[in-house]
Amino acid sequence: MIAYDLKCGKGHTFEGWFDNSESYEKQKNTALISCPICNDTNVSKILSTFSIKHSHPSTDNPGSKNIPALHQKQIMNYLEKNFEDVGSNFATEALKIHYGVCEPRNIRGVSSDEEEKTLRKEGVNFIKIPIPVSSQD
Repeated sequence: MIAYDLKCGKGHTFEGWFDNSESYEKQKNTALISCPICNDTNVSKILSTFSIKHSHPSTDNPGSKNIPALHQKQIMNYLEKNFEDVGSNFATEALKIHYGVCEPRNIRGVSSDEEEKTLRKEGVNFIKIPIPVSSQD
């Protein structure tokens, strides 16, 4: 599987998953890919950010370099005030909310790659936000 960041002709960005690059091209050429916001089929790939996992702990968080320090702090403050920290139980709690086992609420936490695959498969929407490794107030 390969994930591409995509952009429609009206400027909306979204993510698409494909078996391979040929699958993306075939679906694009037959107008099978459409924007989930406006249904525009004029879609193109855009540059995406990524990180490479290190085998040793690192104090560098590549994703956070794109966000100015002031905005990082504002985002973190907002998340801390408005989202319940469920820690490593994120996937379990997200599934409970998704299936109506518990009341909907804003949650934050961590999940493994395997748990994220399960959440996507079950149709649970979530956003990954890069968290600064160290914060100096």
